[in-house]
Amino acid sequence: MSSTPVAALELEGITKSFPGVHALRGVSLTLRAGTVHAICGENGAGKSTLIKIATGAQHADGGVIRIGGEVVDRPNRRQVQARGVRAIFQERQVAPDLSVTENVLLDRLPTRFGRVDWRRARQAAQARLDELDIDIDINAPVRSLSVAQLQMMEIARAVSFDARLIVMDEPTASLSRHELDPLFSVINRLRSAGVAILFISHHLDEVFAVADDVTVMRDGAVVAQGPASEFTTDSVVQAMFGRSVDAERVARHDAEVAAAPLIELRGVSSGRLDNVSVSVAAGEIVAVTGGVGAGVSELAQLAAGGAIPALGAVHVADSSGVMRKVRSRRHALSLGVAFLPADRKRQGLLLDKSVADNIVLGRQANGRSLVFGPKQARTAAASLVPLANVRTANTDVIVGSLSGGNQQKVMIGRWMGVDSRVMVFDEPTAGIDIASKFDIYAELRRLADAGVAVLICSTDFQEVGQVADRVLVMRSGRVVGEVRGELATEHQLLEMEMAQ
Repeated sequence: MSSTPVAALELEGITKSFPGVHALRGVSLTLRAGTVHAICGENGAGKSTLIKIATGAQHADGGVIRIGGEVVDRPNRRQVQARGVRAIFQERQVAPDLSVTENVLLDRLPTRFGRVDWRRARQAAQARLDELDIDIDINAPVRSLSVAQLQMMEIARAVSFDARLIVMDEPTASLSRHELDPLFSVINRLRSAGVAILFISHHLDEVFAVADDVTVMRDGAVVAQGPASEFTTDSVVQAMFGRSVDAERVARHDAEVAAAPLIELRGVSSGRLDNVSVSVAAGEIVAVTGGVGAGVSELAQLAAGGAIPALGAVHVADSSGVMRKVRSRRHALSLGVAFLPADRKRQGLLLDKSVADNIVLGRQANGRSLVFGPKQARTAAASLVPLANVRTANTDVIVGSLSGGNQQKVMIGRWMGVDSRVMVFDEPTAGIDIASKFDIYAELRRLADAGVAVLICSTDFQEVGQVADRVLVMRSGRVVGEVRGELATEHQLLEMEMAQ
């Protein structure tokens, strides 16, 4: 007589409320050992709150949590880690002043005679990175890593311990298509070894590539659940939003593009970049794409004046149409160049401040209205919030409580408030759900239709074809191809990137 195997994790009737918000409404799910269980839902559906409760980062208001069949009452992180639970959260969990080796083996550094055995530590860290096919200098300080490298380093740390259950919250958000296969291979090896994985992703193709079971959440509740084989992309999307989502390409209304560019990068070389030229005209959306490490993010920094190229130059048209060589980030700002970084939580937003405080930062950065009282900030924000289509109860809401899509719209509104003529986006929809992505694409198109030059730097091959008028493909710091936006399918872009 066979017995039912003990589940790695059981959540029964989990509830959680914050002031004015019912984050979770009686959520239940079972994660079986040796399986991958995907949780799908739009931003704000309650996914992150649920996994924080499951990993002891937050306490539930009600419900039962079982790990390995044992009830754990109000667990904390140390308790769940002792039971073999590891987590990779969207918010970076790193020690920026320590090395990659120290972060990969955080609190598990090998010792010898009471001291850290650095030789063994470096060997162990390198072995974990090699297992994931990650090319990162183990001696590098973590603060020097890119967003994508940080993500991969955290994955290496999670699998370096004797984990029985690994929670992955958007583990591929900063990875290109080339980085997915090594990650999926590791997931499959862990599953074969009996490790349970709770997998959260906005990319449904990834969900169906790895998941055995699926739970769909909406407004803090489970609205669909079962084996992945019983779902389709359309059925998951319908359950997530309670409606179908229009995923049509967001095309420009006028096929003509102005001849005169508002921004030009002329033969720039710096770091990874090697003689790269890009121009964007008023009313045009140009996307630059490529794998992580191709130089896409570095290009965004240069375009926005965040760095000065070793060779070549960035030129931006002033208000009279004269092209000016960009000398600094502040100079770029004065010429009307806005920059929206990839890591909005660390580099773009004051998460503990209100929507009003965040959305008026553009005026302050641009040298306008340096002193803003609460009344002036709310008045200015009241006009910018609807302009950027930010969905919030009021402008006093803490921006960190908004969904990822609305946080991004706050940053867009920030620069709309100073009439930016050039907008540079680095990974504009990283960690944003499907419906919010298309809201962002529509916002970008509205900006372009209003005469803004929009430059998108993105490693998401699916994204760029949805909105760009032109797409440039990079590999190893060089532009290797260009295609019109309507022809920029993922397959076409991959072929261009890989062509020798």
